[in-house]
Amino acid sequence: MQAENGTTEGKIALKKGKLIKVRAKFRGEYIEEIRITGDFFIYPEDTIEVLERELKGKRISDVKNIIERVMKNCEYIGVEPSDIDEAVRLAWMRRS
Repeated sequence: MQAENGTTEGKIALKKGKLIKVRAKFRGEYIEEIRITGDFFIYPEDTIEVLERELKGKRISDVKNIIERVMKNCEYIGVEPSDIDEAVRLAWMRRS
């Protein structure tokens, strides 16, 4: 049985050999805490911190829109917004 709450990690390896890790704590469908790391580059450099702040307290169903909005005017190498969305959703599906 899958728990409704819990801390978990979602990892995905991208075709380009890059890795995204998401460590998150959930309460129901809400993100309580989230940390996004990996083998990629995003400019401006504080984009990941902004993204983590924007995702905190939000519903899992809002993740895709938040990621796309935050990364809209960014430059990124080795990652796409959809890759981060997938990693967050994997973490949510694995919660325990």
